[in-house]
Amino acid sequence: MAVAATRAILLTAKDDVAAVLGALPANGEVSVTLSTSGEVQRPLTARCAIPFGHKIAVRPLVVGQKIIRYGYPIGVATRDIGEGEHVHSHNMRSLLSPADPHSGDDRILHDAAQLRDLVTACLRAAGATEPAARAMADALTEAHLRGVETHGLRRLRPYIERIRAGGVDAAAEPAIEHHQALIRVDGRNGIGHYVAQRAAAAAVDAARRLGIAIALIRNSNHFGFAGYYAGLIARSGQLGLVISNGQVCVAPEGRMRPFLSNNPLAIAAPTGDPDAFLELDLATSVTSRANVVQAAKNGQRLPPGWAQDNEGRMTRDAAAALDGSLLALAGDRGFALLFALEAMTGVLAGGAYADQVSSKESAPHAPEGTAHTIIAIDLDLALGTATYAARLDDMIARLRAVPGDAARPVRYPGERRWRLRRQRLRDGIPLAKADADDLMKLAAELGVTVDPALTGSR
Repeated sequence: MAVAATRAILLTAKDDVAAVLGALPANGEVSVTLSTSGEVQRPLTARCAIPFGHKIAVRPLVVGQKIIRYGYPIGVATRDIGEGEHVHSHNMRSLLSPADPHSGDDRILHDAAQLRDLVTACLRAAGATEPAARAMADALTEAHLRGVETHGLRRLRPYIERIRAGGVDAAAEPAIEHHQALIRVDGRNGIGHYVAQRAAAAAVDAARRLGIAIALIRNSNHFGFAGYYAGLIARSGQLGLVISNGQVCVAPEGRMRPFLSNNPLAIAAPTGDPDAFLELDLATSVTSRANVVQAAKNGQRLPPGWAQDNEGRMTRDAAAALDGSLLALAGDRGFALLFALEAMTGVLAGGAYADQVSSKESAPHAPEGTAHTIIAIDLDLALGTATYAARLDDMIARLRAVPGDAARPVRYPGERRWRLRRQRLRDGIPLAKADADDLMKLAAELGVTVDPALTGSR
C-alpha cells in the first residue's frame, strides 16, 4: 500500500518556501499545497531530513537572494539553496539580524543600473571615451549579475591603473576590416571590453548577411568573461563562440614556467525563453588564477592537482603556485585543447601568442597584445531561430528527464547564471562591503560624484 506524501503549505503563490506538516526524511516526497485555494502546486523531494513545521525550498535560491514567505521577504539566503532543501538558520539570515562579520555575508545590495553608471563615470574620468567606458561598465556589471564576480568590480582599479600607466589606450578606436565572412580587427591597444564588443557586433551583422562570420582580433587587452560576448551574439538570435588568450599562467605538467594562458572558451545560443540562454563559459585551466590569489590572501591550501611551483613540482601552497603555474583542465588532453585554442586565437589573428602576451601585473605600462576570436552563426539561415530554440528546449527537457538522484538536479550550461541575473536585476547586486567601499574610494580619487542611493542597501 502506497504511503501518502507529506504535505507542505505554501501561504502565497509568490512564496519561495513552504512549511512541512510532518517530519520529513531525506528523499521523502512532499505534496505542496497553496493555502488560499487548497490547490496542489507540485510534488517535491526533500534533499535532506526536515523537522515538522520547518521550511522547504519550493524553487532554487541563490546566495544574497531575499527569501519570500507570506508574500514578503523574511530573510536572505547566505548560500545557494536547491529546490527541496531545508531552509533554516544554516543557510538563511533574517532581515532583522545583522550579517555575521565572520561569515563573509557582509554584502549590501546595489541597483545594477546605478552601479553601471558609476563605473562608466569612473572610466570617463580616467580618460576613456563614452562608448569604451560604457562597454566596460556593461561587461563588469553583467559579471556581477551572472555571478562571475572574479571578472567584476575587482578588475576596475587595476585596469584604471594600467590606463594611467600607459599600458592601455582608453581613447583608442579599433580598426575593423571586412573581408566577406572574415573580419580583421586591430584593437589598437584599446579597452578590451570595447574592442570585443565592437568585434562581436561586426560579426553579428556579417553573419546575418552571409550565414557565418569570424572576427579575428589582435592588439587588444583583457576583456572580462568570454560568456558575455557569446551572450551578446545569442541575444541577436545567433549562436556565438568566443575564445581568447591572455597573460600566461598554465604550464605543461613538470615544466618550470607557464607557457599559455588559461584560454577561455564560451558558446552561447538562444532558448525558447527570451531571458535565458545556453551559456557555456569555462577556462581551460583546472581553476582560475583569481581563486589561487584569493587562497593566498586567506592563507588557505589549494586542493591537490591545481598547481605546481617554479620547479615544476606539484604544490598546494598558494603563494608557491602564484610563483609557478596552474595546470590544464583534464591533464594532457586539456593542455592539448589549450594549445589548439591558442592556434585559433593569437596565432591566427596575427597578434601576440602564448608567452608573447605581456603580463599586466609585472609590466602594467606595456600593452598586453591580447587576441580574441569571435564566431557568429546565423540561426535563421541555418534552420530558423525559432526551430533551433525549440529543438534546444527539447534537448533540455530530455536532459531533465534522465533518471537519477533527485537531490542533485541537473542544469544545462548557463541556467544558473541567467536565473541569477533575473533575481539580481529585481533585488539588486550583492557587493561585499570591502568591494563597495573600494569603489566609493576610487570614485572619490577620480573626482566622481556618487549617487547617495548607492552608498546604502536597497
